[in-house]
Amino acid sequence: MQNTHSDGRSAPEKLTNIQTAAQELGVHPWALRRAIKSRAIPAYTPFNSRKLVKLSEVVAYIDSCRNGGAE
Repeated sequence: MQNTHSDGRSAPEKLTNIQTAAQELGVHPWALRRAIKSRAIPAYTPFNSRKLVKLSEVVAYIDSCRNGGAE
């Protein structure tokens, strides 16, 4: 079931910290930090907190870096 608001709009994607995103995707946290530092992956710092990412944006970046394989 998709998250939706009462007016039918879909809820915004949740932000997750770098460590959790790395664990869920099976990559090293330092690899994500390096990609964020080079601005390949956008990071968000709401209210001056830790850097957070959207899993969909991390997955899109990883997919864009894929060499060969089926398209």
